[in-house]
Amino acid sequence: MIFNVFRIVADFSHLISKIILLWAIHWNRSAEGVSLITQVLYLLVFCTRYLDLFQSRPFEDFTHTWLFLFKIFYIASSAYTVFLMTSVYARTREREKAWKFGMYCLGGSIALAIPVTAIFQRGPMTSSGKLMYLHEFKFMEILWVFSEILESVCVLPQLLLLRQTTVPTVIDSYYLVCLGSYRAFYILNWIQRAADKEERHFDPISVLFGIIQTALYIDFAWVYYTRQRVKLRAGGVVDSEDLARGWLVGRFTKHHDLDEEEEPALGRDPNRNTRRNNKWGQRGISVSADDGVHDVHAEGDEARQPLTDPQAFEDDLTDDEGAPPASSHANVGDGSEWADEASATRK
Repeated sequence: MIFNVFRIVADFSHLISKIILLWAIHWNRSAEGVSLITQVLYLLVFCTRYLDLFQSRPFEDFTHTWLFLFKIFYIASSAYTVFLMTSVYARTREREKAWKFGMYCLGGSIALAIPVTAIFQRGPMTSSGKLMYLHEFKFMEILWVFSEILESVCVLPQLLLLRQTTVPTVIDSYYLVCLGSYRAFYILNWIQRAADKEERHFDPISVLFGIIQTALYIDFAWVYYTRQRVKLRAGGVVDSEDLARGWLVGRFTKHHDLDEEEEPALGRDPNRNTRRNNKWGQRGISVSADDGVHDVHAEGDEARQPLTDPQAFEDDLTDDEGAPPASSHANVGDGSEWADEASATRK
């Protein structure tokens, strides 16, 4: 049976993650912190995986209808996200290193697609006389394998962008949890299908790259959790010092040294030695985590600071009966006040 509780939960987790991202972009009227590279790669993943969209009857039965609707939603939501980021709302401009990183992910997936398909063409025979898995060495099947490989690593540009930004982002924990759990539930789905005596289906390509993708999400979730001991405004700020705590993510993003592109993004002077100010402990958020973030909202917070407005003291001075009258600006600097004081002294 292709459907079980893990498959259903996985599909809805993926769907909800897409909805959360689109809602956050519209709610904040911004796409800050969302990687355009990752979203373009996701669009490429779904377009190459679902080329068979109209080759079967979409409303033949419940299974075909379910798959057809989800495939349409994944492609449409990914395309709409890219449209919002490129034409409607402001987004974080990703640096040259991030684009190169995305090209490495794309090139590596293309290079591995053919040999991986050739290696895993035919699976062992089950007791029912069916192959456990079958990947015919055809163009459509190679594109499907390519999409599986690319999906496992296309989140890396997003992680790199979160490392290089210090402004609040629309990425939140709900989005990360839904996006990461969808593949984790798929792994449970594959395990159950492999243990089914009647079906005995086990696809090593999906399982292998699904585990890689899930491991990256779990690793980054740990980094995000250890950073987010307190809630930051409308999103999270994660830098290379936080990614250094990860087992996998830090190695992909090379956390050992800050490069010349990351220094300006983190608001640091590359010619000045900075001292880390962390008073929250090893697992806490550093005091310096919000450096530079308050300045972004400084203009919008003027109304919240009445003491900085001279008119705030006007009522106090008016009500004070014993307050001396204010001298006019015309008498300041003309010497009249000194003359009055001198005459009073002679008397």
